[in-house]
Amino acid sequence: MANTPEEWLPILAKRLDARYPRIVLLRSYANGNPPMPEMGANVRASWVAFQRKACTNYGGLAVESLANRMVPNGIRVGATDDSVAVKAAYRIWRDNRLDVAIADAIRDVLTCSIGYLVVGVSAGEAVVSRELPEQCIAAPDPLRPWKARAFLKVWRDLDAGNDYAYVYTAGMRQMFSRKSMMDNKTLVTRAEGGWAAVSLPEMFTGDPPVVILERHAGVGLFEPHIPVIDRINLGKLHRLVITAMQAFRQRGIKGDLAKLDDDGNDINWAKVFEPAPGALWDLPEGTDVWESEQTDIRPLLEGETTDARDFAGVVRTPLSVFLPEGENQSAEGAAFAREQQVFQAKDEISRITVGISVALVHALRAEGVDLAGETVEVLWEPPHLSSQSEKYSAAAEAINVVSRKTIQRDILGMSPDQIAQDEADLAAQQLQAFTLAGAVSGNPV
Repeated sequence: MANTPEEWLPILAKRLDARYPRIVLLRSYANGNPPMPEMGANVRASWVAFQRKACTNYGGLAVESLANRMVPNGIRVGATDDSVAVKAAYRIWRDNRLDVAIADAIRDVLTCSIGYLVVGVSAGEAVVSRELPEQCIAAPDPLRPWKARAFLKVWRDLDAGNDYAYVYTAGMRQMFSRKSMMDNKTLVTRAEGGWAAVSLPEMFTGDPPVVILERHAGVGLFEPHIPVIDRINLGKLHRLVITAMQAFRQRGIKGDLAKLDDDGNDINWAKVFEPAPGALWDLPEGTDVWESEQTDIRPLLEGETTDARDFAGVVRTPLSVFLPEGENQSAEGAAFAREQQVFQAKDEISRITVGISVALVHALRAEGVDLAGETVEVLWEPPHLSSQSEKYSAAAEAINVVSRKTIQRDILGMSPDQIAQDEADLAAQQLQAFTLAGAVSGNPV
């Protein structure tokens, strides 16, 4: 088995090249730019713009709907959320904008089935970055799949005209580079080949500071159901084609028309009978106008709705995300769809919480924070309560059952900082009310 960065580089680069087309395809279905519905090769160039109108971003909608239920909102170290380690973790979170980075990593996981967080050090402070699956690949630890035993990141600097690569292994990191252009003046399109070491390996202690976030079975949220999206887009294309043709219904003249006018010149009947708003034709006696029948597109519309329902069912997403009229479905059906997505969100959260927590452990250790054997845990907003009205309704029902702080943390999804601020605000409000009460009664406080 490979051990050094130089030995791992060709292995990981080959794997990255093999995976790249799949990642690009999945991205296209989530960013509204999927492969266009099929059309004849001879007319493809002239239909590109029209075909694009038939593509609906169903994959992106499914990803966003689930990602919106996966929102981290706090950190706990051991049994407390107010220790020195917790404060350091929150500072690292704030300085690295991890609310954004982790949200992007979650979308990577849901879209491409894989996401990465990498921890580094700059000027003595931890740097945590989300890395694109298009540029990175890891060899996971077989026993702890959220940890990497080797990791490769490649990127291109067009201004310098060079490609760069970092390879991490246990206790080592090494940088490599190559020219971005081949001898024929075209850009290199593969990660494999042409690399040379820039410097000797950098040494550090422990495993690579890399975290792997991965979905169950290694497939994206909508990846098994891409044929359903293709079917929806193809049906929409057929409907658009038929609808467009209705604006150009075929017409014809039935009857014998003269070929020549009184002066013996050819008559251009197409120009004579050119359709236009307000046009009035003087038809020769014995002639009639024929017009093609209109096509009923309602079956196509109903088919699209059925396909959307199928897709909503297989990705466990409420139908209203894809069809606005889906909001009018039965209360029982809507509740069932919402419940399915909540279960899915809980499963996804449980799979990635360990990885994100490990990233924070790497970051705290990089800054020399002593965890004293305590466990770092990332906290999440309740996935079953996505709207403010739902949260406050649930809080009102629980007020006589659990403590105020439990309601704030587990139902309202407030972070420890928000809870502390709310307690300070409440204390100030109570003091003000007490002071005003004393002033009204005439008794000094």
